[in-house]
Amino acid sequence: MNNMMRLHKFIYLCLISFLAVFCGTASGISCYQCLSTDHENPFQCNEFMTDADITPQSCDNIYNAQYCVKHTGRYEGGLGTKRFCSPLDLGNYCNYIQQPGDELEYRSCVYTCSTDGCNPASVSEPKFFLLFVTISLVVTNIALPWLR
Repeated sequence: MNNMMRLHKFIYLCLISFLAVFCGTASGISCYQCLSTDHENPFQCNEFMTDADITPQSCDNIYNAQYCVKHTGRYEGGLGTKRFCSPLDLGNYCNYIQQPGDELEYRSCVYTCSTDGCNPASVSEPKFFLLFVTISLVVTNIALPWLR
């Protein structure tokens, strides 16, 4: 095998090593998804999520979901809290709403975040064991024949 072919093989193995070590699998965002008006699971989706037994769920069923949203106050004709996945950044704001015929004014807020469960995502670390094995293979297959 000539030196040019060895160099091409070396570059090819280095590229594959880089991709294997630093590229991870992609997955969608996970968000809390609940309604405070849910009669089957009462008190699980209040505004502050105190004593809640629910966990973030995958948003894979929502096309291009990139955000978690918490909507408190008046929505869909009722009062309460709704948490859901969204493909759109709905912003962070509060409005005061008064429906025709109502004496009270209601505060309605929207909060949007872009990490799993609106908590920091875990940090992805390089796969050092895989890197070690790949470098060992490269050294064995490329460098050792040159030393002979």
